[in-house]
Amino acid sequence: MANDPRITRTADRVTNFIEEYVTLVGADKREEVFALFDTILQVFPHWGIMTCPVMHPTIRYVSENCEYIFGRDKEYFTLNSNMKTYYSFIHADNLEDVFKCFDYVHNFLQDIDPLEHQKYRCVFHYRFRKSDGQYFYLHDEKVVIHLKESGNLYYCLFRDITSERTFNGAKVEIFKNENGSVKIVEYKPASENAPLTKRESELVALIKQGLTTKEIAWYLKISHNTVRNIKSKLFEKYNVNNTVELLNITA
Repeated sequence: MANDPRITRTADRVTNFIEEYVTLVGADKREEVFALFDTILQVFPHWGIMTCPVMHPTIRYVSENCEYIFGRDKEYFTLNSNMKTYYSFIHADNLEDVFKCFDYVHNFLQDIDPLEHQKYRCVFHYRFRKSDGQYFYLHDEKVVIHLKESGNLYYCLFRDITSERTFNGAKVEIFKNENGSVKIVEYKPASENAPLTKRESELVALIKQGLTTKEIAWYLKISHNTVRNIKSKLFEKYNVNNTVELLNITA
């Protein structure tokens, strides 16, 4: 299923609101931001907020509504803040791919100045187990706010999107905020095990050259409809929405 742009737009609203609200209030300390998070939840009650346990292992903020999302209360996550506990709730079929996604993001951010981290948002997609044993589709978004007195504050936005999108594999999307939010790359480990066929490789190579559907059809000596069908199947195969995303993931 193609990505639902409504979820992306909603996430944009939440992150933009948080950044603007924090700036408006003039908060420069983490404790001040945590107090603002509590207020923000009244505006966006379906989005859970936590500080990132990897980047801030000694600092812990967990919003009250995480119990609604995860089926575990705030105290549970406060007392069990190590990642090993968290990983134990990720669906076994997704765990290896989630690790690969975390490594991908880690390597991506290593080459970027920490002062520039606030321009990037990384959205992880995987299945998570509630306390009743049921799995749900989790939108796990990593966001950064830069505070003058406290440096970067790395936090996570969570939402259960089971009813809004069909899950079709663990992945991470990276967005950059410059005059609006733009997805610059998508990494889906499962696609590594789904290599291009000879015909698909030919088609992608011609798309990279900027050829139109008509020109590709002429070059490959196939019909326009066949070109469109191959392209459509490639979108489905790699879970992308458009040609730009396809070229990014098959580069």
